[in-house]
Amino acid sequence: MRFDKDSSRGDAGPVPDVTSLAPRWAATQDGRDLLALLAGIKPVCLLGRGEAASALLLQIAADASLPIVEAAPLAPAPAGELPEWYLAACLRRREAAVIYVCRDAVMAQFAAVLAAQGRVSAADEAVLLGYPLCCVEQHHRQALALERFIAELTERRAQGDRARMARLIATGADPSPASAAEWARYDRLTAIAPAPFTSVNMCDGCAGDADSPARRLSRRYRALAWEH
Repeated sequence: MRFDKDSSRGDAGPVPDVTSLAPRWAATQDGRDLLALLAGIKPVCLLGRGEAASALLLQIAADASLPIVEAAPLAPAPAGELPEWYLAACLRRREAAVIYVCRDAVMAQFAAVLAAQGRVSAADEAVLLGYPLCCVEQHHRQALALERFIAELTERRAQGDRARMARLIATGADPSPASAAEWARYDRLTAIAPAPFTSVNMCDGCAGDADSPARRLSRRYRALAWEH
């Protein structure tokens, strides 16, 4: 969705040039996640979120005999927050597949099961990707709130016409906010606090604590970059 931005920024202090300290392929976020997987830090990494997966990274994963699963991206499981017409329309929406590179066959099977579900719990996603649970829980709350907002905008644009509403969602034609207040709401719902060097979007607690789970994970990624 809208939260997978490059996370090599956002922390105080000088940031080392990863391209000179780590292998050249680790200069991207996908590359850093793959490096963390190879180092045993991360159980599964995702390649190709928002763009085509790097052929070089896929070759590195294949050379390391890592299981690779190509499947649908994950989305948060709702707890009654989203209307039924919206959920049904989302099932018709063709999301580009992502690549799950896994440390072993067990994690590959877990990734395949979750991808088949489509909508997953925060706990399962945290285990799969090696993210702090607190950060994934906040990400899920924020992502679901954004989906609710999109559903509201879609219903207004279609003037309550269920067939048109479903068609707009299924084709990815999300309406834009129409006022300053709505744009402010959109900005709040798409705001992230990237943990440097990682693909983790920090929760408020982790962002405000120098020794939080996300900050500690960020330091491990940074140390990995220095070591390589």
